[in-house]
Amino acid sequence: MTTTEVGSVDNAASTEPDYSDEVLYEVRGNAAWITINRPHRRNAMARRTVNQLTEAFVEAGEDPDVFAVVITGAGDKAFCAGGDMKEMDDIARSGRQVHVPMTGLYRALFEVMLETYKPVIAAINGHAIAGGCEIVLSSDVRIAVEGATIGLTEARRGMGANLGSVLLPRLVPRAVAMDLLYTARTIPVEEAKEMGLINRVVPREDFEAEVQKYVDDILANSPVTLRRYKEMATKSWGLPLPSALRLNVGPNPYLSEDRVEGVRAFLEKRAPVWKNR
Repeated sequence: MTTTEVGSVDNAASTEPDYSDEVLYEVRGNAAWITINRPHRRNAMARRTVNQLTEAFVEAGEDPDVFAVVITGAGDKAFCAGGDMKEMDDIARSGRQVHVPMTGLYRALFEVMLETYKPVIAAINGHAIAGGCEIVLSSDVRIAVEGATIGLTEARRGMGANLGSVLLPRLVPRAVAMDLLYTARTIPVEEAKEMGLINRVVPREDFEAEVQKYVDDILANSPVTLRRYKEMATKSWGLPLPSALRLNVGPNPYLSEDRVEGVRAFLEKRAPVWKNR
């Protein structure tokens, strides 16, 4: 993960405010909102930020009262500019090794996101670069503000885009994915929408309301079914169709109380009251 020209942060000493909570976690209704809270560094991810993001997704995944998760960035300049290159340089200058993906004591952030078996919505409030782009790719649905850009720029910094190099060719045609990886170029979210990477592009003045409306639309549905969809879609990816249809992972909505309630609510012409079981 790297920062780029869009989200670059210099190495000069500064009088930055103390953003002790690098990740904010808030449950609104039945949705967990996770916010990268480093706007002074364009929400670039230091090691501590990554750890806090991972903890936040684990908490959201384990909370039975959370039915969906939203990931966004603080401020209006960047969603996430990638990894904190100042920290990377400090680590290198001290003779230590920067973190290598899929190694170490803790699970990888992107792996945790992909294995959070609830809808994960990326509310892309600004530029999503390198590791920030990988957060977007690890989400299920992507809503972006007009004027933002997105890209995997790791090749410019000698990094690897470990998640992006695997996931991007599965999300868009291989030739398109390899072009973006090889050139390390950033593209407007409007172009990303045309290739199917972004679901919606929204004017900034409508952005928060549109994201909230979309989340509300999801929360109107059975959380048992939502969890089933996510786990089946994730674990069946790449399997032959006969195997995928027989996979049967996640909660079984056909045997759930929510199914009984959903049918009864329809017949009684009222909104269902979900129990998530």
